[in-house]
Amino acid sequence: MKPALAQGATSSISKDVVETMTVPYGRGEYPLFADMPKVLATAALVTFIEAACAETLAPHLEEDEVSLGTVIDVTHSAPTPVGATIRAEVEVVKVEPRSVSFSVTVLDDEDVISVGTHTRRVVSRHRFDQKVSDKAQRLGIG
Repeated sequence: MKPALAQGATSSISKDVVETMTVPYGRGEYPLFADMPKVLATAALVTFIEAACAETLAPHLEEDEVSLGTVIDVTHSAPTPVGATIRAEVEVVKVEPRSVSFSVTVLDDEDVISVGTHTRRVVSRHRFDQKVSDKAQRLGIG
């Protein structure tokens, strides 16, 4: 990781909520979710938070590095309907040699919908891919 990233750095990203981000859409193997309200799913919120933090960190990575989410501790305190805009405001709260921790607040057009923290680990993409390949092989799925 490049040394320029510092505690206190901030950024934000915005996105319109679309149907693929709702609870019923993300039901997959869980039929119970099919009848849930069409609001922003917590899983989609977490993905959005990870994306905001990853985008903040990306310019500070070396060529073969990637950041991976390792800790997430957030609330999801208000529903957000399809068509609303969500905005993640992130702040770097801790920088270590191989990890970065963020404070995050997510707002929609009316409410604060999430607050919390997220940590990303910086790893070599090549070494990580090899580790995943080795594990898949050990499990007989690779």
